[in-house]
Amino acid sequence: MQSRILDTPPLRTASTGPIEVRALTWRRDWKNLIWALKSYYHFSGVDYPLTIHDGGLLPGQAEVLARHFPDATIVGASDADAEVESRLHRAGWERCAAYRRKNPSTRKLFDFVLLSDAKYQVSIDSDIVFFRRPELLILPPDGVPVNRYNRDLAYWYSMSLDDLDKAFGIRPPPLVNSGLAIFQRESFNFDQVEDWLQDERLFADTWVTEQTIHALSSTLHGIELLPDTYQVDDKPGLVDGSICKHYPGFLRVWLYREGMRHLVETGFLSALRGRSAE
Repeated sequence: MQSRILDTPPLRTASTGPIEVRALTWRRDWKNLIWALKSYYHFSGVDYPLTIHDGGLLPGQAEVLARHFPDATIVGASDADAEVESRLHRAGWERCAAYRRKNPSTRKLFDFVLLSDAKYQVSIDSDIVFFRRPELLILPPDGVPVNRYNRDLAYWYSMSLDDLDKAFGIRPPPLVNSGLAIFQRESFNFDQVEDWLQDERLFADTWVTEQTIHALSSTLHGIELLPDTYQVDDKPGLVDGSICKHYPGFLRVWLYREGMRHLVETGFLSALRGRSAE
């Protein structure tokens, strides 16, 4: 099922604009990312500039991604390491640099923001598929008033809400999931993040520190959670009017058995091929 997307035509995207799509992927998920991005662009009808960040691709995988998204910028891991580390060190953000080296998912925080000039970003994880037009992830003419995030299945921050409030004076919504979001890039103040990272409790679970920082930063800017039709679940079942579904977890069985299968059965792959033939 996963490989069926490889037999679809390239998707063209714009080169510049006030909003862009960014995604981080690696060797296990790069085919899933093609599903995620092509379904997002297909149902949204937008052509936002696209940047794909290498979070651990194998040789040849970036080249296949480039064939499917010929206008996209693909940021190699070593190039990003050199550029972002240099910027972090020049700015004196040493704790940010140290944390970035601990966890590849931090590229969704530091690299997405520092390597971009766009005002807004749509961030899409590889384990998401779209079924309908995601209106709340499309830039309206007057901009997006608040940052929007998926609503998580459970509480996945590295500190409790009470501890976050006591330590930083910020009490974010409890279920922010940074896997799918639209946000204003300037929401992230790395001087502030550098100060937050002094608190060792943020590293109680290094895999959710990045998500915790998203929640803290966006709460200061203005934040809301996407409705339940933007699903997050590792179990089967699509809600009425499901716009997309994020299938977290290591195996992601239902991403293939349900999400991709639903797209195939409702004509998504045929529609991609038909659009290319027009």
